[in-house]
Amino acid sequence: MIGAGAASLLAGSVGGAIGVGVAYPLDTLKTKSQVFKSPEDDLISLVKVILELEGIAGFFGGVKAMMIGQALIKSVAFSANDFALRVLNDMGGVAAFIGGGDISGGDGGAGASSFATLLLAAAFSGFVTSFLVAPVERVKVMMQAQQNSLYANELECVQAVLQNEGWTGLFSRGLGPTLAREIPSYGIYFVVYGVLMQTAVAESLGSVAPLVFGAISGCACWIPVYPIDVVKTLVQNTEGGADDSSAIDVAIQLYKDEGVGAFFNGLTPKMLRASVNHAVTFWVYDLMMGVLT
Repeated sequence: MIGAGAASLLAGSVGGAIGVGVAYPLDTLKTKSQVFKSPEDDLISLVKVILELEGIAGFFGGVKAMMIGQALIKSVAFSANDFALRVLNDMGGVAAFIGGGDISGGDGGAGASSFATLLLAAAFSGFVTSFLVAPVERVKVMMQAQQNSLYANELECVQAVLQNEGWTGLFSRGLGPTLAREIPSYGIYFVVYGVLMQTAVAESLGSVAPLVFGAISGCACWIPVYPIDVVKTLVQNTEGGADDSSAIDVAIQLYKDEGVGAFFNGLTPKMLRASVNHAVTFWVYDLMMGVLT
């Protein structure tokens, strides 16, 4: 058996890689819907187009880099969340962290403090992982959105970006919307899962609980931030160079061109992908933590 920190790191990496690999075709549909402005009721047509132009491989563009990247991202995410929870709990919760006491004076205060501790730890996890997510998803978006096999592999895609923007561009383009998406998203993600796993329903579900609650938390964390994800995708779908539009510029132009509905392109495959991905991720994570600790 190994320590809790190392176990969380390993379990998170394996869970993240398997989860994203299983749901990757749905993620490709989401990205192509965002880039090519496909309406929600036209997904079947989009699937047919991908099959005709690219074959089955078209649904897996960038999957190798994304599985490796998600292994790293999820290992950091789960470890950062676990680390922050342990530190905050050792300090007596959020109230102690900010220098106060029990601000409500009773059991309700303890509950609020526990919830706030979960939220702060999860937000910290989202902040830390954003700096890994931005470059990984930059490559993923470009590989998924390409047509006619513009890039032979992920390395060729990275080289194209480096040629136009250098390392700074690879790591910084889309970082703003990534932070704006990841911090609240992880806040919802870990808190919803953590709260649900403490209920009587979790006990009745037994070993199936991580699958069910992982799917619920995965969907819950995406709905509020999905418009930000649409903007991030459009910002990152470029090799750089002359195209230096900011996230705000992209959002304004998208609204002018297509209205509010454009910020929800690809939502259906994203919800399907989120439920599958996060159900598998949490199930594998929980399974491995049980074995490793």
